Amino acid sequence: MRSTQAHIDTDALAWNVSLVRRRVGDRRLLGMVKANAYGHGMVQVARVLLACGVDVLGVAFVDEAVTLRRHGIASPIMVLTPTEFHEAAAVVDLGLEVVVCDVPQALRLSEVAQSSSSRVDVHVYIDTGMHREGFLSHEAVDSILLLKELPGVDCKGICTHFATADDSQSGFIGEQVERFVGVLEACTAAGITFPHIHAANTGGIWHPADVLFTMVRPGLSLYGYSSVPSDSLPLRPVMSLVSNVLSTRRIAAGESVSYGRRWYATEDTTIVTIPIGYGDGYGRVLTGKAQCLINGQRYPIVGTICMDECMVNVGDADVAVGDPVVLLGKGYDNSAPPTDIDARELAAWANTIPYEITTSVTARVPRLYTGNLAHVANGTEV
Repeated sequence: MRSTQAHIDTDALAWNVSLVRRRVGDRRLLGMVKANAYGHGMVQVARVLLACGVDVLGVAFVDEAVTLRRHGIASPIMVLTPTEFHEAAAVVDLGLEVVVCDVPQALRLSEVAQSSSSRVDVHVYIDTGMHREGFLSHEAVDSILLLKELPGVDCKGICTHFATADDSQSGFIGEQVERFVGVLEACTAAGITFPHIHAANTGGIWHPADVLFTMVRPGLSLYGYSSVPSDSLPLRPVMSLVSNVLSTRRIAAGESVSYGRRWYATEDTTIVTIPIGYGDGYGRVLTGKAQCLINGQRYPIVGTICMDECMVNVGDADVAVGDPVVLLGKGYDNSAPPTDIDARELAAWANTIPYEITTSVTARVPRLYTGNLAHVANGTEV
């Protein structure tokens, strides 16, 4: 196996699930595993989440659900982006729950369900201000009444999505809640009820507003990060990104490093090469900004980050080929407490968000599952 690896801590994943469960009580828990479980490995993470009591798995696209089913995962799976017409047969055949965002989509699902004498569970998506998809508030009740008459279609839930849940100071979430509650009240007045009502993603779960309803959809918090800062929220990052020193060389003051000669040594120094680059998801945008940990000490990554490698200036430090390198996660030496580089720090260097950091780790980086539930992740017996 390559020395460049993503280590996935199943104990940290289980801990984060327990924190979410403590927050939301007995509400239904939908764990998001879309985008390869935010880079952590969709099938393996799904197994661990289910073992930890997650009720439903959330994906973005039908093909992600297909992958889960092919790996023997029989739990409820919800597809949270609108399905395309050609995907309706797979939705019905695989018993998926889907969000419905317009009448033509619902009609197609009904047609396919009838043709196979099956039924499909749908969650009616209400656009309360995200303006990405869904029924507008003023048209919701009439549309839901139409959907409930469609043969083969069961309206199992109603949902919305917040545009500013990650901002605890934003007042817009209050406006969206007001619109959503208005739709719920209008549905009740029309005699329409739903088993499941949901709106809260990761940001919504920890938001001071009361937006938990009957089901929540945690995503990034499962993987160790929340946009709502709190000392009482000890989430544990699940992914570490590690490698080894591949080579070392001594260069003189005035010499340059890497493509484009974007960095010059100001004094004689040692440059070490690490076998990771933007082809692994360690973005070129980090050039001139990022740091790594070698033997528990921080060093700057210098010169342009390449597709397969990057270079580190370690000065006069005693660093040798084979020494471990931490790009994301905790680093130790024999005399100091652990230091760490987490996805928030990488995101700040790259002017992005932690979501993009973990999801960018590409498939060619091997995932190694550690912790007490590693056997669950790997689908092996203890």
